[in-house]
This record gives sequence, structure tokens and C-alpha cells, in this order.
Amino acid sequence: MSRLELRSRLPRRAVAAALAHPRAVLMLWLVLALAASAGVARLEIETSTESVLDRRGEPWQFYQSAQERFGGDEILTLLLESERSFDPDTLARVVELSQRYAGFPGVWRVDSLATVPLVDAAPDGDLRLEAPLQDGVPEEPNERSRLAARVLADRIAPRTLISEDGRALAVNLVLDRDAQGAYQPILDDVREQLGDGRAWLSGVPVFRLATDARTRSELALFVPITAVAVGFLLYLLFGSLGAVVIPLAASGLGTWLVLGVMGALGTPLTISTVVLPSILLALGCAYAMHLLAAAAGKGAGDELRDALGEVALPVALSGLTTAVGFVAVSLVPIDTIRDVGGFGALGVLFVATATLTAAPAALRLWPLSDRRSALHAWFHGPGAERLMEGVVRWRRPLLGGWLLALAGMSFGIARLHVETDVVLWFARSDPIRVAYDVIRERMSGISPMNVVVEAPDGGSLSNPDALRALDGLAQHLESLDSVGRAFSIADPLRQLHGGFTGDASRPLPRSPQEIQQYLLLLESKAYTFDLITSDHSAANLRLRVNDNGSQALLNVAAEVDAWWARNGPAGYDARTTGIMYEFARAQDAIAWGEIRGLAFALAVIAAILLAIFRWLPLAAVALVPNAVPVAMTFGAMGLLAIPLDAGTVVLGNLALGIAVDDTIHVAVGFALRRDAGMGPREALLGTYRRALGPVVYTSIAVALGFAILGLSGFTVTRHLGLLTAAIMALCLAANLLLLPALLLRLGSPGAGSGSKSPLKSAG
Repeated sequence: MSRLELRSRLPRRAVAAALAHPRAVLMLWLVLALAASAGVARLEIETSTESVLDRRGEPWQFYQSAQERFGGDEILTLLLESERSFDPDTLARVVELSQRYAGFPGVWRVDSLATVPLVDAAPDGDLRLEAPLQDGVPEEPNERSRLAARVLADRIAPRTLISEDGRALAVNLVLDRDAQGAYQPILDDVREQLGDGRAWLSGVPVFRLATDARTRSELALFVPITAVAVGFLLYLLFGSLGAVVIPLAASGLGTWLVLGVMGALGTPLTISTVVLPSILLALGCAYAMHLLAAAAGKGAGDELRDALGEVALPVALSGLTTAVGFVAVSLVPIDTIRDVGGFGALGVLFVATATLTAAPAALRLWPLSDRRSALHAWFHGPGAERLMEGVVRWRRPLLGGWLLALAGMSFGIARLHVETDVVLWFARSDPIRVAYDVIRERMSGISPMNVVVEAPDGGSLSNPDALRALDGLAQHLESLDSVGRAFSIADPLRQLHGGFTGDASRPLPRSPQEIQQYLLLLESKAYTFDLITSDHSAANLRLRVNDNGSQALLNVAAEVDAWWARNGPAGYDARTTGIMYEFARAQDAIAWGEIRGLAFALAVIAAILLAIFRWLPLAAVALVPNAVPVAMTFGAMGLLAIPLDAGTVVLGNLALGIAVDDTIHVAVGFALRRDAGMGPREALLGTYRRALGPVVYTSIAVALGFAILGLSGFTVTRHLGLLTAAIMALCLAANLLLLPALLLRLGSPGAGSGSKSPLKSAG
């Protein structure tokens, strides 16, 4: 017996063993479930957005180094609005909040008009480096007018501490490094202080905690909803409580086992892996539907064994190809995405194994009576016949229609782009997004990025050429629509030099000695620590970015590289970093990794089908009804301007692996009947008489499982769920209309190759 023949027999033997020893099999699964419980008890949930960062690469290490030199870059912005410019009550609130959060646990520094010094210098040597509200709010209107003139003339305060019209004031809380544990207490206290007035709060920590909390609540919601929805569908189709319990129990066992493995290995559920339980439950029930359809009314004897044996190989192949789809996801070099692929593939194999062992054992002990609806009888009789008649009659128009639809959608594929913007995960009306939009409009962007400029060994940023380049880069970046503000140590140096020289244009100092003297004057002020190191070997250009999209952030980094390559002094390096840059870099890696993974999945699934069928035309045909809907969906996304983001980028891999399952059931049945000597039409009709109902049922079940994700409050999860459900619907249409039209064009098995499919001996 060849290896391929042995491989095709293994699923049948697993089913036969489960039927022969049902109690022993169920007891074994019970023991495994109890053992997995220890791991599940240790399973942690870590669903913050930071879980998708690439913490292994050198850029992440550089980001950590930059934080050690210049401090943390995560900021919470509290924006206070008033009806009039420089309103004294609002100014007093700025002072009050600044004092409250100075030294607050987790807050490294407070930046506001009460804490950030304004640089005022005069030709007579007079120098002032105090915050405008350091001594409180001026009582006299003329004093407040002079204060307003000073503030609005400053190079740093406008659009970071105060809006251009003076009616919105910001208190920026610069957080400590690794202060994630303090985020929630800080946010709770800030929200209590702000109350319900005209005040807004935003920043990276707000999005992190909101994403974490909502993902946890959706995990607790989606799993039971999926179980109830799929259970209702099972009862509707098979009219038996056993038909509900057996699939849910089998898929639940497989899901429980993979959660136990994750817990035992210390791998938490993240924002990416949190969807796995719902998906695995839906997949397991879809696999089991083929067994239920075959077992209904077959009793507990040889007839049941033969019926389940006929669907054992397609179910096993379905699990294998779906696992390949998940493995393709794991090619991304980011831990949490690898976890989706690795544990998703392991979960699918567990679920498929439970379906081929625990489910048959349960069906042996509790036979399933035939209570299927009239719809089932119609599928297996008139429905299959009418489908075949229509396909035979309209074969060429069907093929032409699918080809035209694919060609039309191909224009959209060219417009498809990679983009992830965590802000867009929230609805426009969501208070978190509203606050973000208001602050961005009234001030500048609140997404932090940094450009670190480093001098060569023995060099210094007190070099006038280096300082001019740093200032020129800041001006260039601030001219970009995507950048709200860009400031560096050059800004206070301009103010000092301009004041002392009486030059209203505020030029940069021209000699190293002047630069060093000015830096010495500024060293007493904490905010300079963010801008230049004490030895002047590195400077930090701070950016506030308006566009939070990953592509926009990467474009800013590309602008930095291009500008510095043209204008930077020899030996000095400029490099982009920061938490938002790390998010953008990670999302870009995820997207392109998944695109490469799709090619991998196509190649491996094709190889599996060829190895099983040993009939090249059939293996190729089996891929078409799944690759075409995936391509059409990507085209529709391009036409509708829906980007490939952290969620939708896995569409191709998952959908290809999952959707090919029903195609395999049809292809296996067709190949078996062709091996038995039937003609193409006879083989196809016999296949659809057996498989039409289960193919429709399983497509609905899987689509339903993904559609439930459409209830998510996050756009990224909602798009993943609804688009995958749409692919399932398209794949069902392709399996009913495109696949039979292609199968009818096939010649004899092994034609032109001299080989014969192994399925006949396996059947």
C-alpha cells in the first residue's frame, strides 16, 4: 500500500475506531479536557493594542534606547474650551489641573501654560524663563493681554498648549516609561476632574485601554452568541437536540484544548487571538454537519460506519487545508499574529480530530433519528437535479459571467491599499473618537513621533550645520499636511538668540560657542531633556502627527530619510522612532506578511490536493471556486476604499483555508464516482445528491459565525467578520454554479499522466 493510500485511509480508521470503542474514546476526550482545564485556569487576557507590536526587531530596541535618553513619548491631552480667548476661569483650571497632576503616580511631567517656560530675552541681557501662569492668572485685563501676546509669539506653545484663537487650552500629561499599570487610575481621575463640561481627553493610552476593555467584553459576548446561533441552526436543520449537543461538544472540546495549551505555555489571549474561540466553534460545527447529514436515520451499525466513512476523508482534508490557511498567517514576524496562525492551526486540527472521533462515538451511543426538514429532502432530490440541469444548460454563460465579474473586480484590486488607523476602529459618534477629532482640529495631532538625530563619534549637535539641518527638517515636516507640529531644541535657541541680538526674525545662532552658552542657560528647564542629551551628542525632533494612519506615519518617516539624505551634514544620522511609528511599522509588516502568506497558502493547499487526488486538473479546479471569490472580495474592498488593515489582511488566508472545505467534499465525491466508472454528469449528480445539503448548511454556519463578529464595536473586527461572511456566501455560489461547470469539462482521472487516483482504493 502506498503512502498516499495510507493517508487517505487514516480518517476512515479513526471513525471506525471511535464507533468500535465509543465509551473509551469519549473517556479519553474527557481526560484531555480535564488536563486542559489546568492550562485554561492559567490563561490570561492581554488585549491592548501594544500586543501587536514587533518587540523583537532592532527598531524596537532603538525606540527603547530613545526613551532612555529622552523620556517616554506617550501623552494624555486634556483640552479645556471656553467662549472667549484667554478666559481667566479656564486659565485657572489649567493651573489647578497642572498642580494636581504634578507628581501624580505614572505622570513624569505636566506641560501647560502653568509649567512650560516661555523664552524671553532682550539685547540688554534681560532673560526670563518662567511659565506664563507660574504665579497664577493675572487679574487685570491688560496683564492678560500682554500674557496672550507672549504666549502666541512663542515658538512652542501655539497649537500644543493653546489654540491659535486662544479659546482652547491644553494640559499635556507626559507619562512615565512603562507606566501601563497607572493608565487606568490616571484616566479615572482625569475624567472625574473634567466632569461633563467643555473638556476633552485623548491620547494613545485612551485608545489602548478602550480597545482592551471592549475586546474583553466582546470575547465574553461573541462566544455564547456564536454557540446559540449555530445551535439554533443545527436544531432547525436536523430537528434533534442531539444534533445540537454533539457538534457543539466536539468543537468545544477542540477549542478547550487549544485554550489549555495557550494557558500552559503562558500565551495570553490578545486583540488578535481573541476571535479564535468563536471561529473554532463555527468551524467545528460546520465539520460535524457533514457527519450529521450522513448519520441521520442510519442507526448504530454497519450502515452508520459506511455513511460516516464516506465523509471522513473530506472532513480530514477540510481540517488540513484550514490549518494551512492559519499557518500562512503565522509567517508574520510579530508574536501575536504568529499566535493567531499557530494556535489557530492547532485548534483546527483539535476540532477536526474531535469531529472524527468524539462525534462518531457520541453518534454510536445516541443514534440520530432522521428528523431533517423537507428542505433537506429537496436538496438531495429535486434540488440537486435542477442544479445539474441548470449547470449543463447554462455552462458557458455561467463560466463567462464569473470571468466577467472577476475581470470587473480586478480594477479594484489595483486600488487596494494597506492602512491601519486605530482611530478608525471607533465609530464617528463614539466619544473617544469625537474627543480625538476635536483636539486634532483645535490644536495639533496628538499622535507622537520622534526623529532622533545623532552626531558621529566626537561630534555634537552644537555644530551650527547640524543645528541648521535639524531646524530645516522640522520646518519641512511641519509643512506636510499629515504633521500638526514639529519642534526641536532649535526653537528655544532661536528665541534666545533673536532676543539677545534684537533680531525679530529670530535666526539660529551661528557659532558653536553661542550655541553651547544658550544650551547652558536652558539646561535648568525640564522640557529641554526631551530635546537634547546632556552631552549634546543626540537631539530629539518631536512631532505631533495629524493623520494617525499607518501609511501616513510611514510616509512621514520616508520624508525624514529622503530630506536628511539630501540635506543632513556628513556623519550625522536622523532616524524616526516613537510609539506611533512602532504601531505603523508593525501594521505594515502584518499586511505584507499576510499577502506573502496568501501565496504560501495557495501553493500548499494546491500541493495537498494534488497529493490526495493525483489528478492535476481536479486539484486545479478545486482551487478556482475559492480563489475567485477571495480575489473578487479584495477587488470590492479596493472599489469601496476599504483598506487592508490589522483585521482584514487575514481575510485571504483564512477564507481560502476555510472555504475550500466544501469544495473538497464535492471534489472527493466526484473523484470517487469517476474512479467507479461513472461519466462526468452522473458522477456530479450523485455527488450533489449527497453533498448539496451539507455544503449549503456548512457555508451558512461558517458565515453565521463570522457575521456575528459584525456586531463588534470595532471597525477592524466588524470588517473582518462581515467580509469573511461575504466570502463564504460567494464561495457557496461558486461551489454551486462555477465548480460543477468546471468539473463537467474534466476528462478521465489520470488522463495524460498514466496514473490513477488513490481514492478508489481508499473508498
